[in-house]
Amino acid sequence: MTDPYPLLHRLAAAGDDALTTVALPPDGRYQVVTTTVDEVTAQIVDTLRDGFAGRGPDDYPLLVLGWGRCRVGSTAVTNLFGMARAAAYYQPVKTIGRFALTGGEGSPWKLPDGEPVLFAKEMAGPYVPFEALFNPARCLVEAGWPVDRLRLLVLDRQPRASLDSWMAKWEGKIGRERVVENFVLSTLNYARMRAWAGAEGLAVTHFPYECSRAPQETVSRLFDRLGIGHLYQPEMLTGWGAAGDLNSDQSKIHNPVEPEPYVVPGLHGNADEYRFRPRSVAVLTDAELAVADSPEVVESYQVSVRSCAQELDLPAPMRDEIFG
Repeated sequence: MTDPYPLLHRLAAAGDDALTTVALPPDGRYQVVTTTVDEVTAQIVDTLRDGFAGRGPDDYPLLVLGWGRCRVGSTAVTNLFGMARAAAYYQPVKTIGRFALTGGEGSPWKLPDGEPVLFAKEMAGPYVPFEALFNPARCLVEAGWPVDRLRLLVLDRQPRASLDSWMAKWEGKIGRERVVENFVLSTLNYARMRAWAGAEGLAVTHFPYECSRAPQETVSRLFDRLGIGHLYQPEMLTGWGAAGDLNSDQSKIHNPVEPEPYVVPGLHGNADEYRFRPRSVAVLTDAELAVADSPEVVESYQVSVRSCAQELDLPAPMRDEIFG
């Protein structure tokens, strides 16, 4: 079967809407059917709509939707919202798509009663092109979620560190070449997500991982920007204990049941606080480093950095301390 990546790359880089109609061939494990982004999206929307049945526009809580490439500190951010007493969820939308890709049917997202603020992380990548290219905000809006009750939180990370982490985690699962291809597609999806959000009037805030170098200053500004400043308390940044471990019964994150191929014990580490952890880039080849340093990848990250600095009104000294 023809390799779909060159066409997907070209269409994604051009922002061509035809991207979502390209046939995506199965790999036999993480995807067992030939499908398209639009077809899986429609399946996700139908399942979400079943879970949202009976809700009017005023019955939805405020949802902060954390999105970006995998391995950009999203688990720590999810823990952060859990510690702030928001109901925090691990990929409830993407998991439905994973069931569709593996020939099954996911469960509707049953929203909790009486929770005014929810957080859900929905990350791009890593296993198959659909995961790199899907738009979880689109899925939610088409299923009935009001745009004015939704906030898109764009998460990002310095590209070398991000790709190095991808390679360390998933080379053994899908091979080096596919790791790089899906990393690039996930990166190209940043521009598509921003454009879609702008067209829909969806509020967007950028928060790269490097903001964790100054957590008190950046997280307080982030919560104010999202309209949930009342949830921020400095003490929520530290002392997480077992609550910061996804594998613990005391975890603050609601985890879905995933299809068997996607169950990876120990994928996410535990943490006791929200802080920056430097990564030594050690597993990438020179060719892979060139991908991380390519203009299309670096510029996408720089858009996140510039947008964050503006949206959070970071003073120049703080901006330089965080991003260099």
